Amino acid sequence: MAIKIQAFLAAILLAVLVTPSVFAQAEDSETAAAPAVSEDGESPEQQNFYIDRSGDEPHFIQRLFWEESRYVLYYEVTVERWGERERSYSEVQRIITEDAFVEVSLIAGHYRYQVALYDLLEDLSFTTGWREFDIIRALQPELSGFSPSAFYLDEDSLWELSLRGENLLPESEIRLIQSREHSAGSTTIRPKQHAAAGRSAHLTFSETSLTPGEYFVYVKNPGGLETLLGTFLITYKKPLDINISLGYTPIVPLYGYLFKDFKSQGGSNIEPFPAGIYPLSGGAKISFVPFRRIWGNMGMELSGSFAYLKNEEENYTAQGFLLNTHFNFLLQKFLYKRTFLFNASIGAGFVTLFNFHFTYPIGDPTETKTTLIPSAAGGLSLTMFVRKPFYISAGLDFIQAFSVESPMPGFITPFIMAGIQF
Repeated sequence: MAIKIQAFLAAILLAVLVTPSVFAQAEDSETAAAPAVSEDGESPEQQNFYIDRSGDEPHFIQRLFWEESRYVLYYEVTVERWGERERSYSEVQRIITEDAFVEVSLIAGHYRYQVALYDLLEDLSFTTGWREFDIIRALQPELSGFSPSAFYLDEDSLWELSLRGENLLPESEIRLIQSREHSAGSTTIRPKQHAAAGRSAHLTFSETSLTPGEYFVYVKNPGGLETLLGTFLITYKKPLDINISLGYTPIVPLYGYLFKDFKSQGGSNIEPFPAGIYPLSGGAKISFVPFRRIWGNMGMELSGSFAYLKNEEENYTAQGFLLNTHFNFLLQKFLYKRTFLFNASIGAGFVTLFNFHFTYPIGDPTETKTTLIPSAAGGLSLTMFVRKPFYISAGLDFIQAFSVESPMPGFITPFIMAGIQF
């Protein structure tokens, strides 16, 4: 719903008063820019102007201040406004004060002032020269809408927000805030770029700055007038990611029992499955990723692969089936507009060698043997989403088995898989 707004004339003081001694010597007019209202809640006494919001509409108060003199009974401040039609100054306020400042509320325009100092005998001590300043117009920003209504961190790749309204300026401060009161600890997200053209503004955010939550779009113009509009969401469309993939997972033995150091029935050391690659294989991975953040995702993965091992030597043939299953902790990080996904996993499980036996040119084969060995696994892979939700993934898993026999066997399983994300 559009926020009903009126334009107010803000009082922004463009000259800071100096001490009377220096002040009195300078007869030429100067103009200087006033600082904006501070974010850290400076008191009005420390500012050139402040906004009184106690009424129905904001009311701008300007402060003219100077260094206090110990020998002054009171000050008389005269403020005059320049009239374009008359081409001359006319007095608008005359104020007597014992303080080293006065508060005025002036409409936009060009002004000058002077301060008369009266001593302890109530005699005029001296009068400063005229100093000029400007009250510039402050515009009340208005927000009537924005699009999109949400950023979905699990789907979007462009973090751009378009605003509609009035008085949206290049100098406007625009950001997302979680609390109307700007309370300490509430999240504030600033765009890395913003372009404004009066009735519209375009914001671009960095992905790393986005934190899930409900936000207001907040606009503050020079002079302190502000507005906000909600609710804008940063969230996920799905409660979790489920990834299922199937693919090719050949076995490459590296070292240890079962592969390179095995005692035959005759007691001699042989290599049942020496170094090489065993291509008759397949594998699957299923992952559940409920924890998703800008810096990365965390979840669990169930992985398994199956391979047929066969090695023909002159005096024997060794063969068997190798199955490895592991339950892993999974860490993910999206890359390049969420097209690529880097995966790292570590976990534990079992390596199972079953129907393992030797056959000989002469004589009976050995009895088949099944061995279940605890193991640890770790892997790295890169996933590319060809067209969501479909993806391909390639990587390498390393498996270390902890067998009673020594040396303990280790092997790798390079893989390439195709999958779907739910």
